[in-house]
This record gives sequence, structure tokens and C-alpha cells, in this order.
Amino acid sequence: MRISEQWLRDWVTVDEPTAELAHRLTMAGLEVDAVEPAAPAFRGVAVGEILAAEPHPEADRLQVCRVNAGGEPLTVVCGAPNARPGLKAPLAMVGARLPDLQIKRAKLRGVESHGMLCSARELGLSEDAAGLLELPADAPVGRDLREYLALDDSVIEVELTPNRADCLGMAGVAREVGVLLRRPVTGPDADLVPPVVDDRFPVTLGAPADCPRYLGRVVRGVDTAADTPLWMRERLRRAGVRPLSAAVDVTNYVMLELGQPMHAFDLARLAGGIQVRRAVAGERLALLNGQTVDLDPDTL
Repeated sequence: MRISEQWLRDWVTVDEPTAELAHRLTMAGLEVDAVEPAAPAFRGVAVGEILAAEPHPEADRLQVCRVNAGGEPLTVVCGAPNARPGLKAPLAMVGARLPDLQIKRAKLRGVESHGMLCSARELGLSEDAAGLLELPADAPVGRDLREYLALDDSVIEVELTPNRADCLGMAGVAREVGVLLRRPVTGPDADLVPPVVDDRFPVTLGAPADCPRYLGRVVRGVDTAADTPLWMRERLRRAGVRPLSAAVDVTNYVMLELGQPMHAFDLARLAGGIQVRRAVAGERLALLNGQTVDLDPDTL
């Protein structure tokens, strides 16, 4: 289990230094394997807003952008396909240090560039280099990116024994920390979302001893193309989970916070109800990665 200290503090007050918290967890039986920074070291990167983006006069794949980073607008040459007016993205200014690069004033095909607009990979936050890291529309222009994304966080990796599955979620870890530090555990505030449809989809429990309870709800009108909020993607990343899409990310987030496994199905692709059962000898299952595995009767 990878524990973001900042996420943990949503549940319980922790004033102790990271090293002391890690020691207390280990002494309580939750052995800490490692403590690491939540993000690679970089500095000199701010929230920038692209004011204008014009084609580079000498290069088809480059644009000359005017970027507001809180002072005089800067000219920045950028090759990212999603660079466009109105976009907010990280701007590494001249003098900035990235994980593998120091930013200097440069001239690209005859146009001076005063900084670099960054992808998530260039900041060491993910492997995504398809375009600039798109920040929310309300991101404050000029603010230090580390501060805005709360990147000065520590991740504590705990090796759990099989009898401590209660700590496979932030809520369980918070309860443990609350006992160790003798502090109340509150958890984040969340408004209940009332159901707006009465549709049902049948669930059959064919192995009640293995799975005595399985709940589902039909939700309609979901925009599957919606972007996962950046704060949620960041928490998933720190937990070691790669963000994929809003529906998948939300279920993974709830699983990591409450320790309750969840899954989102496309209702249009389901037929005949959901059956919870053990596999039949000889059954095969096609996985999402394209592999096919043989199942045995001990598999739920």
C-alpha cells in the first residue's frame, strides 16, 4: 500500500515528521518498505496561460506562443499538438531545473524561446508525452507548480501481511494512525448523491460463501469522454495507479480510499445479468492486455 501523507491528512491530523510516522507504523506491524518523494525534484516551473499561438515561420510542426506566467508575456516556441490559446500548462522559465534538463534561453529556427511549456513526462510525473500537461481552467497564473499541485509530499510504502487487508485503503490506514497517535479520524466530507433512475440490472450470487454481498447501481447520462480531475489523477499516481479514464479512475479512487473494490461496466455490453460464481474447469478468460488465461474451479 502506497500512502500519500497529504491524502492521509484528509482523514487524520498528522503533525509528526515523516520518519517518525514511518517508524510508528512499522512498530505497529505495518512494515514500511520505503519512503520516497511524491514527485521528482524540479524548480522554476509555474502555471502559464497561452495567450496566442501562431505557426512558426520556418517550421511546420512548431508554434510561437505568447505565454503569461504572471509578468510580462514571454515568447515560447512549442511543438506540442495541444498548444492553443487559453490553455493553462506548466511553463519552465529560463533558469528552471527539470529532472533531466536545465532551461536556458534558446533560438529555435530563428525565433528566441524564453522557456519551455512542459508535458507530464518532462516533469517526471508520468510517461505521457503526447502533449502539454493540461491544467484546470481555474489554475492561478504564475503560481509555482509544485505548490499548486502540492508535490512536496512523501509516499510511504507499506508491506502488508494477509491479516491486515483492512489497511488496503486510506480509511483503514487512517484508523490505524488515529489509534497510534490517539487522534480522531474524520474522513473527508462528501455529499450523498441521490439516485435519479429506478432501472435495475440483475445480480446472481452463485458462490455466497465466497462473496456474500455484491451491490450495483445503474447510472445513466455518464460522459465517458470527460477528463479525470487533475487532483484525482495526482492521487492515483502517488498510489501507484495509472490514470486511464474518468469511469475507471473514479472506481479506482474509491477502492484506494475506502478499501472497497469497484468496477464500472458499460451497460450496453452486458446481457443476462451479472453472475458471481467460481470458474468451471476448462474455462478461459480473455484479459484486457490481449492474453488468454485458463481458469480453475478455485477462481472466484
